Formats: sequence, C-alpha cells, structure tokens
Amino acid sequence: MKAQPKASHFVNGRYHEDSAGAPIEVIYPATGEVIAVLHEATAAVTEAALASAARAQSEWGAMRPVERARILRRAADIIRERNHQLSSLETLDTGKPMQETLVADWQSRG
Repeated sequence: MKAQPKASHFVNGRYHEDSAGAPIEVIYPATGEVIAVLHEATAAVTEAALASAARAQSEWGAMRPVERARILRRAADIIRERNHQLSSLETLDTGKPMQETLVADWQSRG
C-alpha cells in the first residue's frame, strides 16, 4: 500500500491503532487502488481524543500570545519543509496531478 500510516489515530501525542473500529479502505481515485486501510474511531478513541484536547486547550490558553505565535510559526515552517510529502499525500487522496498539488495547493504557498 502506498499511504499506510503508522496507525489510524493520533491521540495525546501518540499513534494509536484500535482495530475494533470498522475498517475503512482508502482508495486512490486515479486508479481505484486501495492505498491504505484505517479503522473508524471507537467511542474509547473518541473519548480519549476529547479528554486530550480539553487538557491541551487549558495549557494553550495559559500560554502568552508570543509563545503561541512561535509554535504556530514553527508549524508553518514544518508544513513548508514537508511540502513534497504533503503534496504526494494530497495527490493520492484526491487524484490531482502532482504538479498541481506541488504548486497550487495551500501548503505550497509561502
């Protein structure tokens, strides 16, 4: 498979696979090929994600704006650094030509 992630979910800073959720085949629209199989989030995964988000929000809210700005700036830098990888995933997800995802999609803009 071309785009199989480490796990179906990323919760509280960790990858998490919960095969109790129904499998979801990810199809590459250009060829119909299955490029990944993920699992739906179960109630347990959803609850863990909500609890993690609530904890993170209170930490985020306690930060000074300049600290939050530095984190957001670094996130934008990482997106730009990984433009080719993200463009490849966008092409697999949508079937768009690679040239379009490299130069026209949002992550390409600087």
